[in-house]
Amino acid sequence: MKFEEYDWDTVIEAKKNPFSINIKKILEYKDLILLFVKRDIAITYKQTILGPLWYLIQPICTTLMCIVVFQNIAQLSTGGIPPVLFYFAGTVLWTLFSKLIKGESRVFLNNRYIFEKVYFPRLTVPIAIFLGEMNRFIIQFILFLLLFFLSALHGYPCRITISWLLLPAVIIWISMQAIGLGLIVSSLTTKYRDLSKALSFFLSLYMYITPVVYPLSQVSEKYRLVFLINPLTQVMECFRKICFGVGNISLYSVTYSLVCTVAFFLIGIILFNKNEKVFVDVI
Repeated sequence: MKFEEYDWDTVIEAKKNPFSINIKKILEYKDLILLFVKRDIAITYKQTILGPLWYLIQPICTTLMCIVVFQNIAQLSTGGIPPVLFYFAGTVLWTLFSKLIKGESRVFLNNRYIFEKVYFPRLTVPIAIFLGEMNRFIIQFILFLLLFFLSALHGYPCRITISWLLLPAVIIWISMQAIGLGLIVSSLTTKYRDLSKALSFFLSLYMYITPVVYPLSQVSEKYRLVFLINPLTQVMECFRKICFGVGNISLYSVTYSLVCTVAFFLIGIILFNKNEKVFVDVI
């Protein structure tokens, strides 16, 4: 009996299109995605006393440190935004970006033993990482809202406007940047392992040319172009513009950032799909 004559429930075929994303197949493995999310959370907070409370402790401590160093010692302006809100918002956004890019960059290295033994759509792992980090972000954003309303009670003109409806788009924007860059690094680290070590160093430098702990308005005109070339700059400024009504935004810079985001994401998906076929033989 020929292979074609069998009534197979599932047929696994090699991807012919490097950009193919089988959404239907991924949805069939939604339970596996949830298991990966639970696994990552369990591994991160295994044998810890405070557990997921670290979701809140880390940004709070970072915000307090930023207030001491950048507000009191360096005396950097926050553009009229209360320091607690300014630094907490920057910390939460930067944490989402850095955690996503680090998690996605180690997809093949951290899951190689599973990939070698059983078939499932490999994109389920990057999706699980994204969902796990969104869980962290939502918890931290709820705390941000609490700080926002507390600031309103103390006289800061805080108000939620219709522009807040754009916040999900900004979160998707920054997430696509991080996922795209992370998948690019993940695909390259299967052959060049030192890239995973260089990533942490790169992110520590990248933060300084991103307006995380200072507004873009404080950057000298002499160096402004360097910051505008950074596609993450407009994401940070758009978030502040939506939440606080303060930010330096231009249509040209936003368009440039969106184009870079789409390019990173598409290149990341293409490299990921191509690399998943051969990484077991290389890694």
